Formats: sequence, C-alpha cells, structure tokens
Amino acid sequence: MELKFLRPEEVPVSLAALRAVANANGSVTPSEQSLLELVAEMHGSKVDAELPGVSPSEVASIVTDPHRRKRLLQIAVVMAMVDGDVAPEQERAVRTLGRALEIDDGSMKVLHDVANESRLLTRVHLLRRLMGPFASEVKEREGLAGVRKLLAPAFGGGEDPKMAWRYKQLGLLPAGTVGRAFWEHNTRRGFAFPGEPNGIPERMVFHDFGHVLAGYDTDAPGEIQQGAFQAGFVRNDGFSFLLFVIVQFHMGIKVTPVAEAQVGLFDVRKVLHAAARGGACKMDLSTWNHWEWVERRLDEVREQFAIPPLLQFGRDRSSAGA
Repeated sequence: MELKFLRPEEVPVSLAALRAVANANGSVTPSEQSLLELVAEMHGSKVDAELPGVSPSEVASIVTDPHRRKRLLQIAVVMAMVDGDVAPEQERAVRTLGRALEIDDGSMKVLHDVANESRLLTRVHLLRRLMGPFASEVKEREGLAGVRKLLAPAFGGGEDPKMAWRYKQLGLLPAGTVGRAFWEHNTRRGFAFPGEPNGIPERMVFHDFGHVLAGYDTDAPGEIQQGAFQAGFVRNDGFSFLLFVIVQFHMGIKVTPVAEAQVGLFDVRKVLHAAARGGACKMDLSTWNHWEWVERRLDEVREQFAIPPLLQFGRDRSSAGA
C-alpha cells in the first residue's frame, strides 16, 4: 500500500475532497488537519488555507485512474475515522465520493457499521476482509483441512509439537540472526510459538516476523504502528490491515480476541510514517518463506529489504515540534 499515489495535478482537488469529508459535520479537528497536512507533505505539497470547495463529480473528472481513485477513497475513510468518532454526515460524504469515483471498496461497509455503532457487523465485515484471502489461499492449496488448521488456534486448538519444536530451536541460532531475534521476541513476551496452545497460526506468523524487522513493540501503540507497517508491505489489499488497527486501537472496537480494544491511539504522523516504512519494504512479508531467511543477520535482511531505519521516521521531526 503506497501513500504517495496522486499525480501533481490531482493533489489540490484530492486535498479539497478530503477536507470536505472532514468538514462534513461542521468542523475540522486537529487530527483531521494533521492527516490532511501529512497527505499533502507526502506528495511534496502543502495545504492551501483557501482550498476551494469541490464536488465529488469534479474530483472524478480529474482523478480518473481506478487505482488512484480507490486509494483516495480509502484515505477518505481514514479521514472520517481519524478523530475517533465517525459522524453520519462524514459517512455519507465518503459514500457520495465513492459513487462519483465508481469505487465500491469493502471499507465502506466497515465505515457504515462504525457510524451506526454496529460493533458486531464491524467485526464480521473486517474479519472477513482480513482473513478471507488467507483462507481462500489455504483452501486452494490444502483443502478444508488447511482452513481448519488456520482457524484452529482461535478456538483453542491447532497443537503441532513438531512445528512448535522447529520454532523453539531458533533460539539456538547465533545472536543477531533473524531467527534468534524472532525467538527472543516471543520468549521475552511469553508468546506461544506456532504449534503450541494459543500460538499464532503459522500462516500468520509473518506478523511477528514483521515486528522483528520493523522494531515496533507489542503494546497497543506499537501494534497500531506495526499494523500500519504491515499495510505498507502487503501488496494485496494492505489497506485492510490499516483499517483493522484503526478500528481495534483507535475506535475501541474489539476485532481480534488476542488484544484488548483501545481508544485514541491514532497518532497520525507515527502511524502513516509506519505505513510509509512498510511501503518502502521490497519484500511482501505476507508471502515470503521466512525459513529461507532465519539464519541471515537481521541488519543485513533489513538492508536487503530496504526497510528504512525506525528513527528516520517521526521521532526526529516530532521531537522538534514538527
């Protein structure tokens, strides 16, 4: 998922469309203004204080590429959520924009559910979007038995001692390797390995390897940044992961049983810079074979995958009041 997606001539009208979503309920909050400014910054632009009003049809006449239209609509969904409260007027504004752009993105269902305070439907639609592609992939490769294996840990099953032992042996690798860092990541936090009771399904273990490569912690602020990093490196619908962490760790709607829901953790600059780091990663970690890399040094793998240093994003600028 890339965040610099607009052509120069599309930036002013797109910023105007995003501000219209923010202002649909009568005001633009500081969080909404921060998101607007960061989108402009990522495109080498600034937010004009005199942004003209723009109709959805005008936006559609200038932003014509389907992919850029989809990404603009997705950022509009984020704009409606960024201050932690989706007003019905904002949800309608995003829906109107989507119709004009002729984009029917699945995030619209989630936004509608959140706006109407339907937590159950929010969870159902988001989990279907998150897990559907993985379940389909596993079913095609391994049949229904593979799908049951994928879902078993969520219901307290899925034990595989042989698999668990393979992961535990990563602790025997030299310090500084990817595998040893993963073993330390799990062991220090008391996380179960794939194949152990309550362990993450092996198909989803790329999430924890992503923590190791990105350097984000596993507390709630770290998880929302890790989810954004994941949204960046996943090439097929990475946005679903960004949407998930916003709902789980900012809107306070519990989607996964693994972590408690949190409210108000969407630090715009930190989260979108985490997504930018993920977007810079040359490897889609959701498709890699981590066993081919576990004996490699962590710093070398980060360099080979072109993952920008953690301190390059956010901290130096935020500490300066940027």
